[in-house]
Amino acid sequence: MTLRKILALSLMIVILSACASSASRTPTPDPAQIYTEVAQTVQAGLTQTAAAMPTATPTITPPPTATATPTPEVTPPALSETATPAASPTRPGANLPDRAEWVSQSPADGTVFLPGQEFTMTWTIRNIGDTTWTTAYQLRFYLANQALRLGASDIKFPKEVKKGETVDLSLNMKAPTTPGDYTSVWVLTNANGQNFYTVFITIKVTGATATYTATSTTAPTATPTVETPTP
Repeated sequence: MTLRKILALSLMIVILSACASSASRTPTPDPAQIYTEVAQTVQAGLTQTAAAMPTATPTITPPPTATATPTPEVTPPALSETATPAASPTRPGANLPDRAEWVSQSPADGTVFLPGQEFTMTWTIRNIGDTTWTTAYQLRFYLANQALRLGASDIKFPKEVKKGETVDLSLNMKAPTTPGDYTSVWVLTNANGQNFYTVFITIKVTGATATYTATSTTAPTATPTVETPTP
């Protein structure tokens, strides 16, 4: 309803009231004053109504900022100059009648050599199997990296070795020219080309004065694992 209609209706009510009052001889109120009072009342009501109505102000919530998760850098493992054989038991031919036992070696593992220094590597091995090792048996290099031969060549057994006897297997070796730790792995092979035991030597090459250990009198604490190569 508009303000004008409200005012008109109120004025009519006032006039009717005035007419009714005239019958009781009540003084007639001033219409202008009544009109003003009605207008003020209506205006006050409209003001209160407008104040009671909330103003809808949209609240814009910004979307969350996407935080990029950095991709961790993958650092490749450092390569070592020490060659560790891939896999194999201490005795590759555990299912064979050939059996061997390490007795000693010279020089010992960890011996320090000058770059390019020559030396003789000797393993003393005992036959603890049920076969006799003939001169057809061999000591052969195992690893694929031929540089880790340390200058040595495959050899045949120097003598026949019966059960309980020992044999010295010697190789002429030469230390690499680059300082570092090196491991050379060899296998005992029977006359049929089957590997049945593993031996190895680990040396350190440095520019300092070489330290040569003549003989190792205790068994190695660990034997590299190797696979039986194809003959």
